[in-house]
Amino acid sequence: MRRALAFIGAAVLLVLTGCALVDQVAVPSEPFGDFAVGEFGGIDGRQNIVYVRADGVALLVSRQPAAGRLNGQSLSRLRTLLTSDQFRQEVAADAQRKQRAPVPVCSDQITIEVTMGDLSMSRSDPCREKSEPTPAFDEITGILAPALRGDFDGPADTAEPRLFPMLLERIQLQDRPAYVIKIDAAGRAKIMISGRTSEWHSLSVQQRDTVRLLVARVIENPVSPCTSQAYYRLQVDKEPIVEGPDCGFPEQQPEFRALTALLENAFGV
Repeated sequence: MRRALAFIGAAVLLVLTGCALVDQVAVPSEPFGDFAVGEFGGIDGRQNIVYVRADGVALLVSRQPAAGRLNGQSLSRLRTLLTSDQFRQEVAADAQRKQRAPVPVCSDQITIEVTMGDLSMSRSDPCREKSEPTPAFDEITGILAPALRGDFDGPADTAEPRLFPMLLERIQLQDRPAYVIKIDAAGRAKIMISGRTSEWHSLSVQQRDTVRLLVARVIENPVSPCTSQAYYRLQVDKEPIVEGPDCGFPEQQPEFRALTALLENAFGV
């Protein structure tokens, strides 16, 4: 009888230990570096992402893209939060929660995600579910809430990446007229569109900063062969022309679309 009880006890302990090992998620420490905060979903189908470099230069990728810089106080606080044990614990708890059950999908749900290196976690609201407190995550997203609206503490004020000469061509489809926009290294832009006189436009400092940061992200990965319908052609400096956005830049579609939106808004097309 004692042997049977001992055997049962050992089996229960083994099961419990196994469950603990399955639930446990190892989250390595991550040195402070470039990070991003994204906001997705909602009734308006938003897809807003703020990319922040370790030096505070930030880029908003959205339907109304913008670039700027975070002030030293905000950047210092973000560095503290992103490298804190508290944030690592929140990342681990988020990973464990997603292992146990799928993330519920709610009406008009908005998901906010924070990523730095291998550290990544997200929260979705509203879901009418009680969730564990996430003070570090909440403060990080709170600090960057203005940046997600394109409101920065100051201009980007950085020499890198530099602005390359580029050409953006929109292919004519049905009632959407074709155009060609050329930008030189000084930030002067020219549009050529059927039925309109060619126009020159000097990009503002904000627009130049946004264009060069967007283009740097668009071309940072190798391009892919175009196997679907192309809507645009992009040439940066002396590189070959690439068709996009869906085919040539599959991983940088948000950045490509943000770039075209900025230039089309600038010229009113």
